[in-house]
Amino acid sequence: YANPGVLITPDVLDRTTGQTWEMILDENPWLKDQKLVAKPDQLIKRRGKAGLIAINKTFDEAKAWVSERMCKEQKVESVTG
Repeated sequence: YANPGVLITPDVLDRTTGQTWEMILDENPWLKDQKLVAKPDQLIKRRGKAGLIAINKTFDEAKAWVSERMCKEQKVESVTG
């Protein structure tokens, strides 16, 4: 892949940590030009059924999707974590 992906960490929630959405975009300008996939960096079965995959999103849509779910409990089948 020409653009293998970008790991977004919870650091984006705190501007004092050094990682910001703007910095990620500056370092990876292709994020504005391509449709994106967003998903948790976890091995979770049935992510799609649990609503834990966003497909074909713009950068702003993916950013909003990640921000809504980051550092919040998610339920997958009978497990919450």
